Amino acid sequence: MHKNRYKYVSIVSAVAVLLLLTLYMWMTYRSVTKDMTERAGNQLTWAMFYESYTRADLVTADDTLSLSEARGNISLASSVEGMNDALSKDYQSEISLDTVALYVDSLLSVADINRNVTILEVDSNKNVLRRNNELNTSWSLLTRPVSIRRDQSRAIQLALNNPYPELAQKLSPLFLLSAFILGFFAIIIVQLLKFITEQEQMAELRNDFSYAMVHDMKSPLSSIIMGAHFLHSGKVDDKPQIKEKYYTIIEEEAEHLLALVNKLLTISKLENKKLILNKWDIDIEPIIADLIEKAKAKADKPLEIITDLKIRNVLADEQYLTEAIANLLDNAIKYSKDEIKIKISSIDTDKNVLLKVRDNGIGITKEEQQIIFDKFGRAAIHEKNRKGGVSGFGLGLNYVDQVMQAHGGKVTVSSEKDKFSEFTLYIPKNV
Repeated sequence: MHKNRYKYVSIVSAVAVLLLLTLYMWMTYRSVTKDMTERAGNQLTWAMFYESYTRADLVTADDTLSLSEARGNISLASSVEGMNDALSKDYQSEISLDTVALYVDSLLSVADINRNVTILEVDSNKNVLRRNNELNTSWSLLTRPVSIRRDQSRAIQLALNNPYPELAQKLSPLFLLSAFILGFFAIIIVQLLKFITEQEQMAELRNDFSYAMVHDMKSPLSSIIMGAHFLHSGKVDDKPQIKEKYYTIIEEEAEHLLALVNKLLTISKLENKKLILNKWDIDIEPIIADLIEKAKAKADKPLEIITDLKIRNVLADEQYLTEAIANLLDNAIKYSKDEIKIKISSIDTDKNVLLKVRDNGIGITKEEQQIIFDKFGRAAIHEKNRKGGVSGFGLGLNYVDQVMQAHGGKVTVSSEKDKFSEFTLYIPKNV
């Protein structure tokens, strides 16, 4: 529920930011296009003034051009309107679009505005009456019409046919910045959702882990309580063999619980960098031989373990390295088939001694390989493993991983489902 809520809030926030950026870019685009058309419109008005002035000088000869009463101003646009209105009515001389185009071309060149334009004559309804070329399209930008009649029935308009290179040059920094902001915001949203998802998954795994741990601790505790009850009842006082058996059960289960608690404490110390390792040059052959002997004594299936130690001496803490190898052997036996075959080997590399433990067991899927070294990784597949007859809640491999990290090395796994698993300990030669 929390994940979905955060997801929806993040999506709404992302959409809101996108809309705001889009609105901002649109307003900026409109502002830039308005500035461009206004500048081009100013050049058009001057071009029309030059054309009208030149034409008036030609058609009026020695006459003085008599302009009708101005509309309350003496602006450039008003002068153009008055001259063209008088020239049309008194001398039947209409504005020359081609001449205007020549003046516009020169003026736009000086103003550094794209000169691909069309001069349009339009009526009061913006219908095109004539044009100097056919280059304009629906994508052309239009300037404000400049009137050439006092009744404003006719006007000249400039169409900027290809303003987009100039627009792109002006707007590209804004678009790039907006794209960067949007991308950065998208990364934050994705990382936030990923973090939330990981936290929820971790919470679920902790719950599964707690359940699995309590479930597995329940069995030895039940055995201890049951054994203590029988011993306390006096029913086995006259049966020394049975009495000894219950003492052994209680002792073994108590040691099992103690080992579990110690492992948890060790992992906690390793995670917090508080565990001090006592590393020295040790011979791993007798250590492995002892672990093999113990494994064969506990195995309830045919067990074959072979060794191929090309290098025997490593720089490590004997206690924790021994426990790490024991965990790998324990896993190989737990996840075995009817007949167990395990190979333990070591090879030398430039920087590390590689200690490998390979089995012929049930294997590990690619998905499970991603989480088996996590502290709560096994808890996620705990119930499935339990149905297959395997107990435990996954501290072993996390313990191995933490121990190897404390040594400055690492542990890796290579596996194929239903065929084999091979764990490799990288033990640094020098730290």
